[in-house]
Amino acid sequence: MDASPMRMLTTLGYALPELLACGIALALLWSSAQRGRARDNGLWGAGLMLVCALVQLGIGFYQTWMIDGMQGDSAVGMSRMFALVGAVRLLVNCVSLAGFVLVVWALCQATRTPRVAPPPV
Repeated sequence: MDASPMRMLTTLGYALPELLACGIALALLWSSAQRGRARDNGLWGAGLMLVCALVQLGIGFYQTWMIDGMQGDSAVGMSRMFALVGAVRLLVNCVSLAGFVLVVWALCQATRTPRVAPPPV
């Protein structure tokens, strides 16, 4: 029996919590938040994080597929592949970090209280 489908399901299992969290965040922002700049920033941030989670899942599938396809003594090829995949994952994580900062910025905008001028004396 080929173990590749089980490895792919394991990769999906590791990515599933983040995918679900981003999907739920988007659904809550879309349906429950008041329209405005804070909601838009939150939607952009959560959407960016969801896209990055999907890209990470694709990278994981690719990595699993490449490992399954490597045959014989190809340590140099595997080393190059891991270095490239590591660099791509680093870039994707930086983009995901930008999405997280957008979500937090939106939260700060939404919870900011307007300044009221002091009453005249």
